Amino acid sequence: MALSILSFIATLSHFTLDFFASFFGTLGPYLINKFGIEIKLFTSFLTLTSATASLLQIFFAAIFDRVGSSKRVLFIIYIVEAIGIATLGLATNFWVALISIFLFRIANSAFHPLGAAMAGEHSGQSVAFFSIAGTIGSALGPIFIAFFVLNFDIKYLWIAVLPLLAIAIWILRIKIPERTVVKKERISFKEFSVLLPILFVVTTRSFSMSIIHTYVPIYVTNILEYPLSISGTLITCGTIIGAISNYLGVMLMRKIGAKRQDFIAFLGMGITVGFMLLSRNLPMLFIFYIPFDFFGNLLMSANVVQAQSMLPNRKALASSVAMGLAWSIGDFLATGYNAIFGNNVLLSMGLIIPITIFASIYFGILQKYDTK
Repeated sequence: MALSILSFIATLSHFTLDFFASFFGTLGPYLINKFGIEIKLFTSFLTLTSATASLLQIFFAAIFDRVGSSKRVLFIIYIVEAIGIATLGLATNFWVALISIFLFRIANSAFHPLGAAMAGEHSGQSVAFFSIAGTIGSALGPIFIAFFVLNFDIKYLWIAVLPLLAIAIWILRIKIPERTVVKKERISFKEFSVLLPILFVVTTRSFSMSIIHTYVPIYVTNILEYPLSISGTLITCGTIIGAISNYLGVMLMRKIGAKRQDFIAFLGMGITVGFMLLSRNLPMLFIFYIPFDFFGNLLMSANVVQAQSMLPNRKALASSVAMGLAWSIGDFLATGYNAIFGNNVLLSMGLIIPITIFASIYFGILQKYDTK
């Protein structure tokens, strides 16, 4: 029962916090127009904040693997994220908005290894549900924020964070069982090196998805000239499908192995991006964007389960490598990529095609590593 409570709180928190974390990409066209900035300035700094925050997951994970109590940590995370979102709504210039996004993302990066470790106390399936909850939250966030800014002044965004404050107070009042803690102080490079194949896979996937997710709202709104609500709806639909593939990915990995799964996922991503860029009408855009998220999310939970099975006594650290460090490297690469190609939206998206196709061949055929 104790373990199920840990999993429930982790899953609920992942849904809630990732719901708010998904606002930023959808708000891209709105913030670019509001502050009068270049596309590449926004996309570069957005990915930079994500990369820096994700990198800190390693630091947070090293702490949380030795801290059994999660209550106060979760409370602080909720409060900081609420402040970040409220400040974004009140921001009067791009730099204040950027600081608020960064503040939010640091707190969110702290949650992910902790939440995954809490869910991992129960079973691999709990990790899958934990990941799916975050995906569903990410799916609903874009359409919510798109319709919010179309119908209300963004300065009232502080009202939307009231549920965060309510959950934070509830967590502080209930009894949360302690997690398993690690007594060993240091991790050897030999232990860490076990996770390198997963690190490379997730880095490539996160880089590719970061680029597409960053530019799709801009592509839809600024190039195809559809309203922001269409961008939000598109991302929401893709993320909902991604939640399904997130769960299927764990079962598929156990049936066909990681290499075949990598091949299918990366090849599918590359093909769908190609057709997406050929789409000039709304139905075709939905038809090809949604499968991109399906293939991309096919690896998400599976990678975390793999990492935790390799370092079972360091679940937070293993999760931080599969979610934090890899995402961070992918986003740092995306930051440089955006700085170079940023203002050319079609080129920025199009170059993902050869990258993902090469990844499907390397990870799916050439790499010797495999696991089920």
